[in-house]
Amino acid sequence: MDNQIKKFMENNKLEKIIAFSGGADEKKEKVERIIEDSILYFKNKPIGILTGGTYWGIPKFATDIAKDYGLKTIGVMPERGEKYSLDNLDLKIKVPPKYGNSEYGDESEVFAKLADGVEIIGGSAGTAIESYHIIKINSRIIDYIKKETTKETPKIIAPIAGLGGFSEEIYSIQSAKGMIPPSKIFEGGDAAKYLLSKLDIY
Repeated sequence: MDNQIKKFMENNKLEKIIAFSGGADEKKEKVERIIEDSILYFKNKPIGILTGGTYWGIPKFATDIAKDYGLKTIGVMPERGEKYSLDNLDLKIKVPPKYGNSEYGDESEVFAKLADGVEIIGGSAGTAIESYHIIKINSRIIDYIKKETTKETPKIIAPIAGLGGFSEEIYSIQSAKGMIPPSKIFEGGDAAKYLLSKLDIY
């Protein structure tokens, strides 16, 4: 899998991967607008767009909009989700279970490791799992940075407030402080600008 991703990044001259995670189906039009506002800022940048890769909700919105703007798309999913995968993904990553049967959530570790930055829009349990993976990874990196024992950089988290769900809750999670914007972000364009700035992409 590592070589597959490395080759994909090199072949497409990509420097960073930005993920979209969440769910807010009852606010479909607003969510689509937020995603499109973000992706407008990513256009013509060396960025790949990462989603869960399935044909509903935010994975579909983000993948379709990214393709419309000429961005490369990556989908990561558990084995059991492959039959629901989008046809327009540039790279499809199927994650086998480490134990037992394939379940949704098996892909969360890979999703978190792949993303350099993530925009969170609403979301519930699956989004929380992915986000806590990132928070855990960041905690180690930040600790090592303080000890001057790593050159790694933390992953950037840009939650959208005002939609409810996990992207609202994360602003009150103590362990996420210092990993998210100091004040709430409500618009996709502002989330994109925050991610690009923190990832040093201009």
